[in-house]
Amino acid sequence: MKTNEFIVSKTQQALDLNLVPYDLWATKVHVLMLVKQNIIEKSKARNILSALFEIGNEFKQGKFSIDPNKGLHLTIEAKVIEKIGDDGYFMHTARSRNDQVMTCEMLYLKEKALKMMKQLLDTQETLTAKATGHIETIMPGYTHMQPAKPTTFGQWCLAYNDMFIKCFENLEYIFDKYDLCPLGAAESYGTSWNVDRAYTARLLGFSKVWEIPQEAISSRGFPQLAYLGVLKDIAIVISKIACDLLLFTTFEFGYISLSDMTAQQMGSVTGSSIMPQKKNPDVLELLRSISSRVIGYESIVANLLSGLPMGYNRDTREVKEYIELGFTKVEQALESFTGVLQTIQVNKDRMYQSVVKNYSLSTDLADYLSQKKGPPYRKVYKLVGSIVKDKIVNKKTLSHLTAKELTEESGKIDMYFNLTDGELKTVLNPLDAVMKRKHIGGASAPVMKKIVEERKKIFISYSNWIESTWVKINSAKEKTDETINNI
Repeated sequence: MKTNEFIVSKTQQALDLNLVPYDLWATKVHVLMLVKQNIIEKSKARNILSALFEIGNEFKQGKFSIDPNKGLHLTIEAKVIEKIGDDGYFMHTARSRNDQVMTCEMLYLKEKALKMMKQLLDTQETLTAKATGHIETIMPGYTHMQPAKPTTFGQWCLAYNDMFIKCFENLEYIFDKYDLCPLGAAESYGTSWNVDRAYTARLLGFSKVWEIPQEAISSRGFPQLAYLGVLKDIAIVISKIACDLLLFTTFEFGYISLSDMTAQQMGSVTGSSIMPQKKNPDVLELLRSISSRVIGYESIVANLLSGLPMGYNRDTREVKEYIELGFTKVEQALESFTGVLQTIQVNKDRMYQSVVKNYSLSTDLADYLSQKKGPPYRKVYKLVGSIVKDKIVNKKTLSHLTAKELTEESGKIDMYFNLTDGELKTVLNPLDAVMKRKHIGGASAPVMKKIVEERKKIFISYSNWIESTWVKINSAKEKTDETINNI
């Protein structure tokens, strides 16, 4: 392989094609700044801008290709010179490929992040809608993968929703943190030309100038690493959800069924080629695997950056591949997961009966006895533990416990709990037990409904932020076009 083909590989060319619109925009703004600062004449600027407009049309028509001997940025410059002659040589005044590529990547990352945030918001809204329909759907809660206490499927949905909320807010934080314009930093050390960096930052829709040139250029890869950190978090949450759902769809659990849209018995993709009864949850298995990939991408980028000295280093071009893979994998995973969530069938009765049979109401019984008579919880814990152990040995559920039996057992340790059978039945009713959790974040219906309404308000604020940020970006593009027309 020739050296140039290694440096500007087919993979890099494909990745760089994503940057073409941003390179053209940033170059137009750079040229406008050169005119404003009287660095080049208006006539030359008009010629350059006209050529850039033509290249943009060629790109939209699929007629633009990158010369592997030049790379994206010099290919654009060469095409401009080819179209307008010597005036094209003025385009790169007071600019290096280093700040040029960094600016393109920052513009690209902003739009990728906004699209990811919208997709994540759609997933959160789907989870919350599912929670709304299952506020009173009893299901077992687990610790150490053993039955713990009853909860609701609605609270399960909200728990994962709130994990995604933290991911969304981290994306927003990183977006704001790196809403900086590197243009004007040149190779890494600034320029003697009288550039107006605030002007280019404003016209490109950035909040601020990336002030210190060395830091701006040497930070190539750090914004991508930060985004990969959040993409990793999203992927981990998706993997955790998939792990839960894979268990819930097993014959032994039977809490959830996948719709025929996502898994088909005897289907060519999700059925077995030999076992006719199988309906394989392939989509969940692949969703479970997604985190290992994204964790790997983050690790590669972190290791790549950790060995680099100050200034521009070509090693950082490798980051483009891994941030693109990270966004693509998580986008696909969110789309698939949202589709699964919208169509899953919840077996309410199976979940309810599991709670009745799996002794997970033991803690609620102990709580009630301690609250009713006032003995220390630890003593009641031991009493209930002894009763449960006896039921397990005799293959009986807690529903077989009678008030008389409880009174006799408590009398052996001088507690004497005098409950009626009706009272005990209420204590051991799964829905009644869950509805007693009225504290902040509790699973009772009124608390859950309040949480859902609060989350909906949060989603409105997220949606408004995404929309207003897009407006800022699009307004910057329109302002660029308007400024060009006024030259």
